[in-house]
Amino acid sequence: MKTINLLPWREEFKEFQRKQFIFFLGFSAVMSLLMIIGLHVFLAERNSQQFARNEILHHELAEVDRQIIEIEGLQKERQQILARMTIIQRLQANRPNVVKIFEGMAKTVPDGLHFTHVARVKSTINMQGKAESNIRVSKFMRNIESSDWLTLPVLSIIEVEKESETDKTQTSSQAKINEQRIIFNLEAKQTFIEE
Repeated sequence: MKTINLLPWREEFKEFQRKQFIFFLGFSAVMSLLMIIGLHVFLAERNSQQFARNEILHHELAEVDRQIIEIEGLQKERQQILARMTIIQRLQANRPNVVKIFEGMAKTVPDGLHFTHVARVKSTINMQGKAESNIRVSKFMRNIESSDWLTLPVLSIIEVEKESETDKTQTSSQAKINEQRIIFNLEAKQTFIEE
């Protein structure tokens, strides 16, 4: 009987398996390295894209912040314009009041009474003048109370002026009527716009 020696075939097979193992090990190492490099490149690309998006967002946010500041400035300007418009409308509404008050004053002044000084402080009208008699002053006060534009007449001073030496020497046909100095404070029923 002949014997068969299988030892060299097994060693060759083992050598083949060892070479195949080293090949697959190297191949898997190379493939793993390529995958890691590819993943690294992919993540770096995604990271750079995200940075680009973030940069765009920061730019857009800065633009929005600038627009918000601009809108706030426009709103303040709008409020100022509305306040000015309100004042102008009030002035336009009250513009005829001064004329009507002075027209009302002119209608309430009786004959024999005239004013030398008229001044307004807020809604108070201060008047100084001369009257021929107390009757003219009381008639003026009654006229004020019935006026549509004036109210609260307050007579502060009433003085009889002294005659001078030249007035005493006048003839009876040129005799001067004794005048009284008067000071009034009146309130206007319609309010004025404050300057």
